[in-house]
Amino acid sequence: MKKRVLIADDHAFVSWGLAKALQALGEVEVVGSVTNGINAIVEIRKARPDCAILDYSMPGANGLEVFLEARRWSPDTRFVLLTGTASPTIIRTLVEAGIHGIALKDDTEGEVVAIVREVCAGRTAVGASAQCLLKDTSENIALTDRELTVLQALARGHTNASAAESLGISPKTVDSHRTSLMRKFTVNSTASLILAAVRAGLLDPASIR
Repeated sequence: MKKRVLIADDHAFVSWGLAKALQALGEVEVVGSVTNGINAIVEIRKARPDCAILDYSMPGANGLEVFLEARRWSPDTRFVLLTGTASPTIIRTLVEAGIHGIALKDDTEGEVVAIVREVCAGRTAVGASAQCLLKDTSENIALTDRELTVLQALARGHTNASAAESLGISPKTVDSHRTSLMRKFTVNSTASLILAAVRAGLLDPASIR
């Protein structure tokens, strides 16, 4: 039986190329393609695919946020995260969050397809480039998965209240995470926090609003 796969990426060419490569295997059926995180959550809940391939940086909600929310509604779905932000901290956070497969966007098509096949087969897989980043000990800023999602929300221009609504937590919790992030980066404003996160490779400048 073919594995049912959903692709979420705001770059149409990436989705098209990946869908074409996967369907050429003859063992995968692409059941949907969406371009933002909110639609990804909705479609995963509706279609309950065997595997969801998520871009890390998407409008609406990033790949980690989609994973954390969608697994509540579709616990049997396995997840592959594609990221163009090559940061050891991000890769470690994704691994610790329980993502089943991780690939960098500069990996070859064959490498990404191989990771998807591994994940569809019930295994975990981290691409060679991402594995190299995991061995990099140059960064010492460790973020929790929730701190990373709050950081992403702040970068998209959310206030404490709107970030809380988007993430399903209280404004007080958002403020607590913001304070923790500022302490870890030794900054005293949101603007400085976002700049420091970009310099550390934790934020894609294109995702900042």
